[in-house]
Amino acid sequence: MHKRIHILLFLSGTLFFPLCFLHAQIALKDFALTGVTLIDAGHTKPSANQTVVVKNNMISDIFPDGSKILPDSVVAINLNGKYLIPGLIDTHVHMATDPSDIDNRATTLNVLSKMLYSGITSVRDMAGDARTLASYSRDAMTGDIISPNIYYSALMAGPQFFEDPRVVSSTKGIVTGKAPYMQAISDTTNLVLAVARAKGTGATGIKLYANLSAQLATKIIAEAQRQQIKVWGHGWLQGARPTDLVKAGISSVSHVPLLIYENFDSIPVSWRSKHDDKFWDDSVHIHSDLYKLMKANNTILDATLLTYKRAAKNENSRWYYQYQIGKRLIRDAYKAGVKICTGTDDDQEEFVQYEMQLLTEEAGFSNMDALIAATKTAAEAIGIENTRGTIEPNKIADLVVLDKNPLAKIENIRTVFLVIKNGEIFKADK
Repeated sequence: MHKRIHILLFLSGTLFFPLCFLHAQIALKDFALTGVTLIDAGHTKPSANQTVVVKNNMISDIFPDGSKILPDSVVAINLNGKYLIPGLIDTHVHMATDPSDIDNRATTLNVLSKMLYSGITSVRDMAGDARTLASYSRDAMTGDIISPNIYYSALMAGPQFFEDPRVVSSTKGIVTGKAPYMQAISDTTNLVLAVARAKGTGATGIKLYANLSAQLATKIIAEAQRQQIKVWGHGWLQGARPTDLVKAGISSVSHVPLLIYENFDSIPVSWRSKHDDKFWDDSVHIHSDLYKLMKANNTILDATLLTYKRAAKNENSRWYYQYQIGKRLIRDAYKAGVKICTGTDDDQEEFVQYEMQLLTEEAGFSNMDALIAATKTAAEAIGIENTRGTIEPNKIADLVVLDKNPLAKIENIRTVFLVIKNGEIFKADK
């Protein structure tokens, strides 16, 4: 249940929220969050007792409490003892693989609402029906639906991929491989036109998925750069190894276990069963300069560790050994200084907060670095770092107020008191 609140209780210029509070969207134009402790990439040592001023939908000023006088037009919201972080970002979701069935509108809107109220203010959809995604993206931007901001992809892959049933459901009504947002690419494809068609869908980036050669992937990336649209994709495309993609200038690569194909054409048979930790620790390494190259080229790793963790319960499945590979490669990438963002690829069964937790528990991240992965680095992966991802003046007010310090305990990322998206306040019931 949602309701827009226009009249609230004010005492001495300070806003107090009523104790009984259903999900609500609170309409205020200019307001200030006072008494908060700031935590983000620019405040890795928490800054206590700060005032953050929001005008329209932008952060206009940040200063220590009481050091400046607030105009009468600005409503002060007393948040003494609480913590302010940037809105969280999930860089790998799939909201519209089959809009006619499992991803129907009612189900998807329910999930999007839950995501926003949990503190997620932006998501990157990594390929689905762009007709549906464009509608959701528009409605999220205008406030017609309760949802994070939605940025979506146009997919390109080799012709072999387009027998996949997911493509059929995502391009229903269009000849498979011919949709502008899901194109089959070969050596004879007019790449200037293909990239222009992808860009025309409103997609933020082009996702390279499968069955592409290194030469063809390089040409796509070069043309996309010329037309000023980002390219991201799987870390291995059968015909293109991770280094091929990084050298070509891909902006982010997804699925950390795929990096092992830098050294192998296929997973060794001896790995495809249960082993102890020593076996995996001794076996799983990339013997190349891939991590150095990723760091030098500012290539972001969209690790998606969560999806492998959840699927690895069956020790005889391919997910089990992929998880063992993945959690070791992400440790190595993190130690090497590769930028890592937070994507779940989990069909929204678990949200990005769980990916953050896995980064600390399985990959050795500090709580601060997990937060940066889910905010600043995630914004960079999408290409929205100039407007979102950190708490600073002249950025859009995508913020989360927490009851407890996430640096003390990563699970505190779930203690959400308020969510602010595009300068609008959302208050969830407890």
